Amino acid sequence: MSDDFHPSPEAAFARGRLLQSQHRMQDAIACYKQALELDAHHTPSFVMLALCWMDDDETAPKSVDAAKRAVALEPENAFARSVVALALNANAKDGQTGAIKEALKQAEEAVGLDPDSDFSHAVLARLHLRLRDFPQAEASARAALALDTENTMAAEVLSAALLLQKKDGDNKDLIRYQLERNADDDSAHTSAGWQAVMEGDHKKANEHFLEALRLNPMNENARMGLIESFRARSWPYRQQLRFAHFMNQFTEGRQMAIMIGGFIAYKVLSTWLKTVSPILAYLVIGAWLLFVLWAHLARGFSSAFMVMDRFARQALRPREYWEGIVVGGLIFGSIACLALGFAWGLEAEGGFSALVCILAAVINAAAFTNDHWLGLYVYGAAAALAGFGSVYATLEAFADLHLPYAGELGALIMLLGIATTWLRGLGVLYR
Repeated sequence: MSDDFHPSPEAAFARGRLLQSQHRMQDAIACYKQALELDAHHTPSFVMLALCWMDDDETAPKSVDAAKRAVALEPENAFARSVVALALNANAKDGQTGAIKEALKQAEEAVGLDPDSDFSHAVLARLHLRLRDFPQAEASARAALALDTENTMAAEVLSAALLLQKKDGDNKDLIRYQLERNADDDSAHTSAGWQAVMEGDHKKANEHFLEALRLNPMNENARMGLIESFRARSWPYRQQLRFAHFMNQFTEGRQMAIMIGGFIAYKVLSTWLKTVSPILAYLVIGAWLLFVLWAHLARGFSSAFMVMDRFARQALRPREYWEGIVVGGLIFGSIACLALGFAWGLEAEGGFSALVCILAAVINAAAFTNDHWLGLYVYGAAAALAGFGSVYATLEAFADLHLPYAGELGALIMLLGIATTWLRGLGVLYR
C-alpha cells in the first residue's frame, strides 16, 4: 500500500511509478511525498507529483510549483522543463494567451536543451495546437513521432492538427496506421471518431468513441466526441459541423475576413435587389438571418434533443445538460409565441415575444459554450438578463399583466442578441 515503509527515495519513487501506471493517483502521490521526505532534492518525485496534480482542478495550481522546483534543482533537465510547460498550460484558462505563451516558451527551451526528446516535441506541439498555430503543431508532432512512433500525445496532436487544417487524407492514413499497429489504442479510436464526426458519419463516430471509453473511461476527449456524435444526429448540427470543418482550414484572421466579406456582400446584394425585386431582397435577407441563427443555435437545438434521449443524456455534464434545457427551451418558446400569436389574434405581440426569445437563445448559446476566463462571466450575465427578460416580455404579451418596461427590456435583449452574433463571431471575450 501507499503507506508502506520504503528504505530509500528510489524505492518509494519506483512504487509510485507502478501505482501511477495503474491509475491509483492518490497512492502514487503518497509515495512521491515519501520519497521527498527521504530526500528533499529528489527531482523525479517533484516531476511526477506535477504530472499527477495537473489534471485535477483542485490540485492543478500545486503542479506548477512542483515542476518549477524540479527545474530549480536541475535547470538542464528537458523533461522537467516540459512538465513545467504542461503544468502552466493546464492552469491557463482559455483567453489567457499570455500564460499559454509562457508555457510555449518553456516547451521551446526544453526542445533546445534536448532536441532528441520526443516528449518535449510533443508538448511543444500541444501548445501550438492550443494557440491555433496548426502548421507548427503538425511540424512539432511529426518531429516527436520521428523520434518515437508510439508517442500517443504526438499522435493525438497530429491528428487534431491535420483535421483542423482539413487534411483529411493524411489524417485518415495516420488513424489507419494507429489502429493497425494497436487496435486497443483509445487515442486512435478517439481520433477516428472525430474524423467521422467531421465527415457527418455520426454512427461510425459513436462506435469509435464508445470503444475509446471502454478502453479508457477517463478519456475526456472521447466523452466530448461522444456527445458531438449524439448531437450530429440532428441534420442542422451536422451541417454546422461541416461548415466549421471548412472554416477551420483558414487562420483566425482569414476567418474574420470571410465573415466580414460575407456580410458586406449580403448588404450590397440585398440593397441592390430592393431596387430590382423587393421579393428577392426579402428572400436574401431572410436567408441571411436564417444562416446567422443556424450558426449560433444548431448546437443548442441538438442538445435539447439529447436531453430528451434517456441514453444520450447520461454522457452530459451539468453545464451541457442545462445548455440543452435553456437554449432548446427558448427556441421552442419562440415557436410557441408565434403560434399563440396567430391563434389568439395577437400577431404583433407574438412576433415581438418570439424575436425576444430567439435572440435570448442566441445569447445563452454563446454563454454556455464560452470558456474565456473573463468572457464567461460577461456573457453569463447577459444570458441571465436575457432569460429573465424573455419570460417577462412573454408574460406581458400573453398574460395581460401590463408589466412595466417590458417593451424596453425586450428591445434591450434584441440589441444584446444582435451584438452577441458579432462579438462571438469576432472572438471578443470568447473562446
